[in-house]
Amino acid sequence: MTDLAVAVPEPIVGRSLWGNAWARLKRNRAAMFSLYYLAFITVISVFGPMVVPHEYTTIYGDYVRMPPSLSAYPKPDMIQGALTDAIKRMRANIKEWHQDGNRVIVTVTSTRPIDDRNIRYLDRSDAFDDTRIENKSADGLEVTMSSAIKQQYFYFGTDNTGRDLLSRTLMAGRISLAIGLLAGVVAGVIGVIYGATAGFAGGRVDEVMMRIVDVLYSLPF
Repeated sequence: MTDLAVAVPEPIVGRSLWGNAWARLKRNRAAMFSLYYLAFITVISVFGPMVVPHEYTTIYGDYVRMPPSLSAYPKPDMIQGALTDAIKRMRANIKEWHQDGNRVIVTVTSTRPIDDRNIRYLDRSDAFDDTRIENKSADGLEVTMSSAIKQQYFYFGTDNTGRDLLSRTLMAGRISLAIGLLAGVVAGVIGVIYGATAGFAGGRVDEVMMRIVDVLYSLPF
């Protein structure tokens, strides 16, 4: 007799609870969009403060309540005002000034000899940097200086103290995520210890401890 080949059915592979939950999640487009959005927020909140050009604590006194902008500050109409403020701190007066590319050339006069160290007032400004003395009169009452225009980008603008809102928003997101994770960890640890104690003690102790949990669940927090 010829032996008949018996087809052995392939074993049925079950799906884990995690696999089942993930399959259901992937079928829900709104849930997947929310997941990707949360992942995006997490990534930029964690790594964003490392790449933005400003520290979230840095104060720019010359740029208070600036509106969001994709172009650099100072704007062309802000240069003269920033230059005037810096020269006033030198206790000098602007005789003339003009812009040459990314630098400004300014001639200042004073009733007293101008100290060369006074150029630091321009460097301390948020709008200028790399100030140099180009020419100085023999009596020191007239000095010509050049200074580079320091370009600053504030994509989200600045707050009422001159701090960059983009860096502060990213830092706020990082802090919010840290608080959420910490709260979950603390709640998990306390919950496990509390539940294990109630289950181990049993009886009336368990009943009292569970009623306390019910009361806490009823509180709006």
